[in-house]
Amino acid sequence: MENLELRPEKEQRKLWLITWAVIFVIGTPVWIILPVLVGENIILFGSFLIIWLIVMIPIVFWIPAAFRALEYTIDSDGVKMKGGVVWKKHVTVPYSKITNVDITRGPLQRYYNIGTIHVQTAGAAGKQGEKAELKLSGIRELDKVREVIIENIKDLNYPADDRKKSRTEEPAGTDIIFKDILNELKDIKDILRNRGIL
Repeated sequence: MENLELRPEKEQRKLWLITWAVIFVIGTPVWIILPVLVGENIILFGSFLIIWLIVMIPIVFWIPAAFRALEYTIDSDGVKMKGGVVWKKHVTVPYSKITNVDITRGPLQRYYNIGTIHVQTAGAAGKQGEKAELKLSGIRELDKVREVIIENIKDLNYPADDRKKSRTEEPAGTDIIFKDILNELKDIKDILRNRGIL
């Protein structure tokens, strides 16, 4: 089994910052329009503005910290993710539970040549990758990582030696079984002919 240790590419951090910058820019006109709506009540306007800044400013510091904490491991146990700034999160999806390994790439991800690998289990439902058990975001070599996961699943279910044998050797008695099936089919054909069905 091939092992990989991965971290998201730095472009993933840029995407997170861009996303929150767009939210900030869209939210800022509200603060321009809000004084008109609240009239002369500057205290109400000030309290809304303070709440907005209390929410938005920590995000600027949180995104780099969350990016640094995020790491992925693909090893003999399964696919793993560690992350979190305040609340640490460790997720392991064993190969025996994986049903799908999908790749998605949005427009900005394609621009930065990165994407997301969605590792799904039978319990995860929904559109492609929407409710994946584990998402590996900011990965550049998507196809290679996906293939490593799929090969590790195959190695778990069908070790490499067994896969080679199954391609080169037929189990003992296969010819006899096929001959018996063929003879039985011939007998059925004769019976059907005798009854006038064929």
